[in-house]
Amino acid sequence: IWSVNYQPLKYTRLLAAKVGCERADTGAAVECLRRQPFRALVDQDVQPARYHVAFGPVVDGDVVPDDPEILMQQGEFLNYDILIGVNQGEGLKFVEDSLESEDGISASYFDFTVSNFVDNLYGYPEGKDILRETIKFMYTDWADRDNGEMRRKTLLALFTDHQWVAPAVATAKLHAEYQSPVYFYTFYHHCQTDARPEWADAAHGDEIPYVFGVPMVGATDLFPCNFSKNDVMLSAVVMTYWTNFAKTGWVGGSHGGVIGGVGVSTRPGGTPSPRLHHFPTSLHPGGTPSPRPRHDVP
Repeated sequence: IWSVNYQPLKYTRLLAAKVGCERADTGAAVECLRRQPFRALVDQDVQPARYHVAFGPVVDGDVVPDDPEILMQQGEFLNYDILIGVNQGEGLKFVEDSLESEDGISASYFDFTVSNFVDNLYGYPEGKDILRETIKFMYTDWADRDNGEMRRKTLLALFTDHQWVAPAVATAKLHAEYQSPVYFYTFYHHCQTDARPEWADAAHGDEIPYVFGVPMVGATDLFPCNFSKNDVMLSAVVMTYWTNFAKTGWVGGSHGGVIGGVGVSTRPGGTPSPRLHHFPTSLHPGGTPSPRPRHDVP
């Protein structure tokens, strides 16, 4: 799991060295770190391995007693309903070096990035070549293979699928297997801003202003967007779903039905996969379902 830090000591020592807290004794290093102003700590650039995080949850046997997947398999979370989801283009940060290119990316850049992706994530040399070729095959649009813009889009889908979609779907399905209610959403929309190219999909965090009603108050320093009436409407729908879920465990509220022109038609229960419900078009303004992305959940 890339979001869990399995080498906390390594990155703690790197941080300690940057702020003058390098000590042979780890206890002394921790005490030194605790005396540092928070700004001195958060301003440090501690680079993790590619596609991983330097500071994230740690399986310490106390706060996080075991690997999250094992905890789920043991039924630690069965009494909790889950609302979980992804944005259409979560992996935008991994292709941001091609943001300004109008022609997308070249075939050689695509091949290099896929190879680098495999090398950084899979430590065993056996099977790497097969894995590279499989990924290239699966993430090539063979009807438009020479289109640089399409190559960039499929590369974005690769990062989105691996880093966000696959873990989220696995979590949702595992929870649903134990008959615990799960709602899975896909968020397609992002606000209009000069900093975002037209081709970019909804990236990581683009749902946040809609969850907290930012379009209703207008642009802020954190979200310098050109919010439209559609953005206001979408934010109202998102907040309704989220608050309904928090209050009732059901995104449609106590009565279900249609919210802002978007309907959620089935309550949990009564289907072959009774506890996993996906509402992809719920979070796309305009009332027209988007084309199913590569990572969509049936």
